[in-house]
Amino acid sequence: MKFEITLQAKFWGMNPLITMKVDNIVATKVQDFTDGKEKVIKFETDVGNGHHQLVIQRQNKIIDDTIVEDGLIIKDSTVEIMEVLIDRIVVGRMGKYPFLLDKANYFPEYPEPWYSEQKEKGETPPVSYKHCQTLHHNGEWKLDFESPVHYWFFEYYSGKRKFS
Repeated sequence: MKFEITLQAKFWGMNPLITMKVDNIVATKVQDFTDGKEKVIKFETDVGNGHHQLVIQRQNKIIDDTIVEDGLIIKDSTVEIMEVLIDRIVVGRMGKYPFLLDKANYFPEYPEPWYSEQKEKGETPPVSYKHCQTLHHNGEWKLDFESPVHYWFFEYYSGKRKFS
């Protein structure tokens, strides 16, 4: 199975580290981003028919990568998932056709002491986000899919299959 994933990192400090996994097996790691430029990451994996999971894991962000003044973020480090192709099927594209990308879940790893401070104020952030293609924190973005991917895609696209 062939994957082609386009990411755009925006950072001013440390270069983000991205690990791509399929079914919890590391497929590739990338850390040579250029600030504000899209980067296409291609890799292949051997998977059989059935249910699978793509994970885009963001690592390497430290609390000092986010600068806040007067309660507003003025500098940050983010990674945006711009497009995902699986076996040449456009599963989703940022802005135009997010379609199946919006069905993924993002599980952020909140930094300390910020997370504890939020909990103390009674403003505990969510464990996961749907409809999220921007990785503001370290964490894992997970997309469940099925192989053969074109059957899976067209079942959702045609409305024969509904999202849970």
